[in-house]
Amino acid sequence: MKSPFTLVLTVFTLFFFNTISTDPVKNKKTSPNNDSGYIFDVNVSKINSEYSEIPSAVFRNKLVMVSSKKIGAIGNGTDKNTQQPYYNLFCSDINKGADLSQPLLFSRILYSKGNEGQVSFSPDQFTIYYTNSTRKNSKNYQLYKANLKPNSSGKWINQKQISISSENYSIENPHVSSDGNFLYFSSNMKGGFGGFDIYKSFIRTDGSISEPINLGRTINTEKDEKYPHTSKSGNELFFSSKGHNSQGGFDIFISNNHRNLNYTEPRNLGVKINSIRDDIAFMLIDEDTGVFSSNAGNVGQRFNMYRFNARAIYQNLEGIVVKEDGNAIPNTIVILYDSSGKEVERQITGKDATYSFKIRPFEGYHLKTIKAGFEDAMVEFQSNNTNTDVAFNEVLQLATKVKIDKTKS
Repeated sequence: MKSPFTLVLTVFTLFFFNTISTDPVKNKKTSPNNDSGYIFDVNVSKINSEYSEIPSAVFRNKLVMVSSKKIGAIGNGTDKNTQQPYYNLFCSDINKGADLSQPLLFSRILYSKGNEGQVSFSPDQFTIYYTNSTRKNSKNYQLYKANLKPNSSGKWINQKQISISSENYSIENPHVSSDGNFLYFSSNMKGGFGGFDIYKSFIRTDGSISEPINLGRTINTEKDEKYPHTSKSGNELFFSSKGHNSQGGFDIFISNNHRNLNYTEPRNLGVKINSIRDDIAFMLIDEDTGVFSSNAGNVGQRFNMYRFNARAIYQNLEGIVVKEDGNAIPNTIVILYDSSGKEVERQITGKDATYSFKIRPFEGYHLKTIKAGFEDAMVEFQSNNTNTDVAFNEVLQLATKVKIDKTKS
């Protein structure tokens, strides 16, 4: 039998109100098959060429990208696997409110005669994680790291291969979480679910990397999963997959990350982002803008880069705090926490004892109430509805504290 001295969360009903989103002008519907929790506006980038351009990371307000653009008049030769020049790293200035500047070679120090792959940086941007492959085995990428020499604009020193690399498998698409604690990557190493899987390793305080942790069968399938990218909060994982009922080739998906390894079922970003061909390398530049690449509309495997604006969908979580007899309890502290335990917002109910919070679909939350004379309590809440017009109404019922008579033995 449940204790009567706990907070009771009652799902009262669902109400439908006006759309709550970040768009201050007008409400917009999500595109078909879009369960992401975002509304996207997409435009092709003007920096595209006859070669591939694939975004990778941001370094000192520059977008670092992988491209098969030729270097010099002769170029770097042609990869027989892609029928394009070998990939190299380029960078482009990120202009606020405008397109990217024309790309320049990122680093001659990290340049090799084979393929340069994706890169990522530590939060302080003094460590780079990068990948490359040799001409002899251009499909097999190895993982390296280097440090930025102090007071230099781009001199990378202490280059070394990371121990989890192997000639027996490829490590690709490194991505460091915004807190610097995890290195995500894709690999076809043994022990996965098939093809390329997404893994992550702890970045230890001494800079070493832990053994890889497979993100599990919720994320990984028997087909390929690549290009992991996490949001600044760490609560969202974006990645490309040929599984999860993609529309064709790689589609870009999102999954919410609860407590590091508890991922929600991946959700397709919809037809504004995904095509019947390959859509890859989705990355956020800031909270509401980013880039990705697609070979839709191109002959062969040439990738064009696209820019997007993402407006987050918000819903209302609202309700009233009452006693066990149903009478309202004003002046109650109600606190909203995210799934990691970080406080999002707190309110003190007024005379009507009501509260109202904005929440994101598919993110986990906790509600806590504090009121003198009543038991403190916390309950979980999560919206699995991407409808932009939904509001959840929850009645929070508090129980009176038990008074202990200390005169009795």
